Amino acid sequence: MVFLRSLPQSFRALEGVLLTAYLGMWWSAPEYNLPVVLNFWILFFLLSWVFPLDRPRGLRIIYIALGLLTFVSAKSLGIDFTLFPYIYFAKSYFLLGHRSTIWLIVIMVVPWTVSEYLGEVHRLQQSIPLDPLGLNLSNPIRFIIFTLAIYTAASFFTVMLSQMIVVQQKSDQKIEELTEQVESLAATLERTRIAREIHDSLGHTLTDLDTQLAVAQTLRSHNLDQSFQAVDTAKRLARQCIEDVSQALDRMRQSDFDLNHALVALLEQLRQTSTVQVQWKVNLPHLPVYQSYQVYCIVKEGLMNVQKHAQATHVYFSADQTPTGLMLNLKDDGIGFDATTLKPGFGLQGMIERVQLLRGQFELQTAPTQGTQISIILPL
Repeated sequence: MVFLRSLPQSFRALEGVLLTAYLGMWWSAPEYNLPVVLNFWILFFLLSWVFPLDRPRGLRIIYIALGLLTFVSAKSLGIDFTLFPYIYFAKSYFLLGHRSTIWLIVIMVVPWTVSEYLGEVHRLQQSIPLDPLGLNLSNPIRFIIFTLAIYTAASFFTVMLSQMIVVQQKSDQKIEELTEQVESLAATLERTRIAREIHDSLGHTLTDLDTQLAVAQTLRSHNLDQSFQAVDTAKRLARQCIEDVSQALDRMRQSDFDLNHALVALLEQLRQTSTVQVQWKVNLPHLPVYQSYQVYCIVKEGLMNVQKHAQATHVYFSADQTPTGLMLNLKDDGIGFDATTLKPGFGLQGMIERVQLLRGQFELQTAPTQGTQISIILPL
């Protein structure tokens, strides 16, 4: 994980501060054997620059053992690097894991106690001031109890703190990963939305425009009149493209979009521009602008499919509010198709995606020569 890469610098900085403090303390205390102290100080300093994060597990175990052995050796000579064993317990947590660290703490109980005992003996021999907590040999039972209590409490605190750091960093990393996923999903949804808008406003008209231009290109060499008619139709379709884009933008910007009026206008347009007999019943409640626009696009796509593919003579559409939500029904008496072999084109797929965005249910009923019925239920 990324946060593990910053651990060597963090431990190195912490150990550097502690080593500097210890060196200042021992330099001002003549009772310490400064050359011996410096040897241990240099060894800890060199170890602080090593953090075998990417090394084999065996080398990591040797590294931790070397650090703790250095502490025990120094402690037995009365040189107390008080916090360094806990630093190496923390390193063990990151290098070896939770369970290995617990076992390491248990194993270190005896060497720790022995080193404390030898350290006190050395203090007495060198006339070094006794530990301020009273950990001396005059009361062996108290000595053992205090030693184990301090060791257990400090070790437990070190493990819990290390665990909290790992859990927090994992949570932060998970949040970062989820944020990236949300941003990626948002970008995908936005691309899909734009694709649907282009399809809804331009797709059908541009297809017709391409067809008319192809006709004009084919007829230009032997039937100029029909070729000119195709060009005129293409010009009208190009104008229609511009109007569709303008209307789409207006609908997206409207804050008082009247869905009932817009649906009726769609149905009226189908009846006027085709030979299909259209009946409808539209009575929807006031909806939020976003939801209204999605419903409008769903119905528009359905009517386009009827006009281009169904070869129907009658179309019936209803939109009403029911106890379960909004109910939309679009039914035609066209040629139908085999739904089991259907590969949804972008139009039908766009309808399904919009229904899913509104957390609705989409049902398609059709069969060859039996017409097609689309039923949609949208929650309020």
